Amino acid sequence: MSLSLLFFFGILQSVAAQWVVVPVGPSVSKSPQKAARTQALTLPFFDDFSLSTNGRPDPNLWQNGGTYVNNTLTIGQPTLNVVTFDGADATGRPYNFASPYAQGNGDTLTSQPIDLSSVKDTSAYLSFYAQMRGLGELPDTTDFLRLYFLNQQGEWKNVWQKEGLKPDNNFNYTKLALQPEYLHPSFQFRFISYGRLSGQFDMWHLDYVYLNSRRRLPDQFTRDVAYRLPVNSFLKRYTAMPIKQYLARPVAETTDSLKSELNNLFNSFNPITVSYTVRDIANNRLHIDFTQLPDNISSSSQKPVIFKPAPISFSDTLKRVVLKTQFKVLTTDNQNSSIPGIDLRRNDSISGITELSDYYAYDDGSAESAVYFNRSLGRTAVRFTVNTPDNLSGVRMNIVPVVKDVSGQSITIQVWSSERGRPKSILYQKAYKVSYPAQFNQFIEFPFDYGVAVRDTFYVGWLQIGQDGIPVGLDRNNAHEDQIFINSGQEWVPYTSFKNDASLAYFQGSLMLRPVLGTVKPSDPLTSVEPTEEAEWEVYPNPTRGSVSWNSGDVKYIEVYQLNGTRLRSQPVQPAERSIDLTPLGDGIYFLRLSNEKKTVVKKILLSK
Repeated sequence: MSLSLLFFFGILQSVAAQWVVVPVGPSVSKSPQKAARTQALTLPFFDDFSLSTNGRPDPNLWQNGGTYVNNTLTIGQPTLNVVTFDGADATGRPYNFASPYAQGNGDTLTSQPIDLSSVKDTSAYLSFYAQMRGLGELPDTTDFLRLYFLNQQGEWKNVWQKEGLKPDNNFNYTKLALQPEYLHPSFQFRFISYGRLSGQFDMWHLDYVYLNSRRRLPDQFTRDVAYRLPVNSFLKRYTAMPIKQYLARPVAETTDSLKSELNNLFNSFNPITVSYTVRDIANNRLHIDFTQLPDNISSSSQKPVIFKPAPISFSDTLKRVVLKTQFKVLTTDNQNSSIPGIDLRRNDSISGITELSDYYAYDDGSAESAVYFNRSLGRTAVRFTVNTPDNLSGVRMNIVPVVKDVSGQSITIQVWSSERGRPKSILYQKAYKVSYPAQFNQFIEFPFDYGVAVRDTFYVGWLQIGQDGIPVGLDRNNAHEDQIFINSGQEWVPYTSFKNDASLAYFQGSLMLRPVLGTVKPSDPLTSVEPTEEAEWEVYPNPTRGSVSWNSGDVKYIEVYQLNGTRLRSQPVQPAERSIDLTPLGDGIYFLRLSNEKKTVVKKILLSK
């Protein structure tokens, strides 16, 4: 069986691209973009993006052109939060959805005007850290990240460029001197990425941007101790789970360790004191408050921060608990600051959110990539387990707009029971139309018509009808690929069975698919977990000259598909019916899909008259 679940952001490398110019970036005008401020900024200019909210750069400092702030797409970032450039706008929509291989100027990030008229020498420097790819897609050789300065004549001058496809995934430090032509009252600088415009391709990341005068050239080291790595979930197996399910086994479901990491950007050791809190921000209740003994962090080094939490008890009448796990560090970053006028304690805290409400999740809510099934009638399933019987009422999925617009296409959401660690019988299925979320990393909900009873292990996933895959978000920061199963025809296979296949782009991560629990209607939930008939449904003859029969009276519905996924026929089946006539169809290979409320079987048929 060949692997059919593809790592979406790496499958188009060998296809020739069509070059398309889009109206964004320095090339379209010599005039600076209209500023959102009425007064120019003064030095120093500094942003490590730790204070950014809602995924947007600070509008007091920046004019944003599609970038977004995050702390999940990078590897080894200097401090918490970076700003990311790619081929999609700030809502996650591709700049060009009409041509999958279109290339051109993508995201831009432009400083607000800065008054440099009082700078009389050439000691003004701009510095920053930049990384290509991170956990996203690697920029190609023809892709780049460029930096432009605005001179006194209103012209944007290219002063720095980084090309793609280099074997370097580090955050590299760059420092550039400002020449006299840039020392004017309305100076601006602008970063712009160039690459594929059909989604989150060709990624670049930026951090710790600092512009000031009277800087010495070797001043890379900053008296700054900062958190940088995301805080993991309060839960051991999931990032979110129904509150009822947590309360059934709180000890087993609570993580052994909460973790983050501190980074010392200074070339000398620093004294620190670390503290932790866990607070239910939905109900305004503090559950844990702990401070460690004073400690030190070595020069230019990273220090893991680990806390072992205890299970939390709360009333079973609560409908929703949102646990905010916050790490803080007491530093001396504000004393004799390396950046005058900037309080570098701004990055001295980091937090993570774990929700206990009505759904399960393995993901952290941030898609670093997307995956899709590349063949018709392929199925994907994700495994979940309840601690006490419950009712499944729907599914939420992060559907990523990338490469081709698949909105309006059909997708069949399915729920399966479990047998021997793999999906078994269909408990529920329903067809829906695909749509995209309004904002990046949001979810689309597919509600069920009635509650589906689940008692222990169950599987939730989707059946792809057409040839075009439905890209689903992949969280690469939480490795739960061992919960994913795929089926390209007759057999369910664990995705991890392909781990050692060197010919495949094997990924680690969690599919952004979340089952929702809780009865949606007062009607009785469907309970389809009783033992089902073990006999396999067979179709014959195969090959056939026209008529095809099957061996079971349990078939309730039959569909005929072309190999490209086009449905040619669909009809209900009466118990006495055991055959279908394919004579009107031309010679070739077809898929027959036989199903009832509990079971679906797909057979490949050769028609040769």
